[in-house]
Amino acid sequence: MERLRDACGIVGIYARPGDESIDVRQYLTLALTALQHRGQESAGMAVYDRRGRIAHRVGMGKVREVFTDMGQGLPATHCGIGHVRYSTTGSSCVENAGPFVVGENGEDPDGAHPGAIAVAHNGNLVNGPALRARLPQHLLSSTTDSEAIALLLLLTEGATLRERMLTAFPLLKGAYSLVILAEGKLYAVRDPWGMRPLCLGRIGAIWIAASESCALDRIGATFVRNVEPGELITIDEQGLHSEILVQAPRQTLCVFEYIYFSDATSYVNNRYVYLVREALGRELAREHPVEADLVVPVPDSSIPAALGYAAASGIPYGQAIIKNRYSDRTFIKPDQRLRQMEVDLKFNFVRPKVEGQRLVIVDDSIVRGNTMKRLVAALRHQGVREIHLRSSAPPLRHPCYFGIDIPHESELVAAGRSIQEVADYIGVDSLGYLSIPGLGRAIASVRRVSGRTAPAATQPGERGAEPVEESEMTAFYEELLHREFCYGCMRRQGWPFDPVVAADESSPLPLMRQPSPS
Repeated sequence: MERLRDACGIVGIYARPGDESIDVRQYLTLALTALQHRGQESAGMAVYDRRGRIAHRVGMGKVREVFTDMGQGLPATHCGIGHVRYSTTGSSCVENAGPFVVGENGEDPDGAHPGAIAVAHNGNLVNGPALRARLPQHLLSSTTDSEAIALLLLLTEGATLRERMLTAFPLLKGAYSLVILAEGKLYAVRDPWGMRPLCLGRIGAIWIAASESCALDRIGATFVRNVEPGELITIDEQGLHSEILVQAPRQTLCVFEYIYFSDATSYVNNRYVYLVREALGRELAREHPVEADLVVPVPDSSIPAALGYAAASGIPYGQAIIKNRYSDRTFIKPDQRLRQMEVDLKFNFVRPKVEGQRLVIVDDSIVRGNTMKRLVAALRHQGVREIHLRSSAPPLRHPCYFGIDIPHESELVAAGRSIQEVADYIGVDSLGYLSIPGLGRAIASVRRVSGRTAPAATQPGERGAEPVEESEMTAFYEELLHREFCYGCMRRQGWPFDPVVAADESSPLPLMRQPSPS
């Protein structure tokens, strides 16, 4: 409802020089459109031209608004990267739109960059401000971590980009999935914690790296595998080369990739997102049953969880809240009355389904609670008799440091309040959050599959194992969650490391080459 936002979506495509089986610019546009849910403030592309130089274009707005020409305004290319952005660090302006292109020799009048590096980044560095402060300030044109990473890779001593990566990447504290253009190659990198998703696909001999598999599906590519945490993928005329640059003690994919961020059709870390969301709903029904007439999702991301809740509870499912597909945050509200009716402009209600009914409202998460409060008031106005709110995420009590716009702790409705106090504030008859062990149990109930065939959802205990104590199972599911995910917004111990300490660490920057005078 009050949606959390992830920082970005990224994609890179490499076809061998001379391969004209696809127009890389058009395929980048299509892939970015599939990743539009990850960022809607700006879009951009960077490509190699026929001379091996990097040209790029960025703009404010959605992909099809920025690239009305499907990228045809850029040079014809065999390789390029793309980026969609939602600002979590840095303001929302074209100067902060990616990809970022940096180069020692500056920019030619034709817009190409000789010897340049282009970087598209999804994530957030907790020590980003410290890194930026120690870079040559006259080279900085934005306020983003992405530009800092690009400049670090450009200026660090080393004959090749790989050598500079080996020196620079251990300095990066936080979340980063990257696609990079440099030296005529395409690179894909994922941070050693694996906080942000990144996967590989192919169309014949053409390689694609993308934030989510839904981008591969959009362009007809075959999913190959995930980019592993800490892995560097290099793609050039010789094919694909892989190596692990940095290893961490545990993997920590952001758990909200399953709860909300990723497209429901995506296949993330060997599980289908849709199946996980259904499992979250089933577990929510197990933990928080209630007598009601109808299970209703808050559209659209909560639909799978609501279906799971309905199936497990036996309560009928109905889409009684209909999202106005043409509503937009830029909608002009001409007077105070319409501003106060904002939720009514965003949603329509099926009155025969809600009037006099007892509803279970399923949402993926509750952030500040203000929008849900208005939705509940609107439902009461429609004559709903009882409202039982269910969240398929545990309470959010802490801010995020790794590229998600969870606000200051004081703004989170669950921080410092009991469940009943939150229910009273929103105005519902009852409120149930999925527990942290329940979150682990739901994710574990969806089998990991190494390929994209024969996925199956299971319930714990279906394999004929001996019964165990509930406390042992709770500990087991919490350990699973801790082993695979970052969930520090729900419990501080769920972070992969202390972000405040990491931000304060002042490891010296490596020896850096002096940039050429502009």
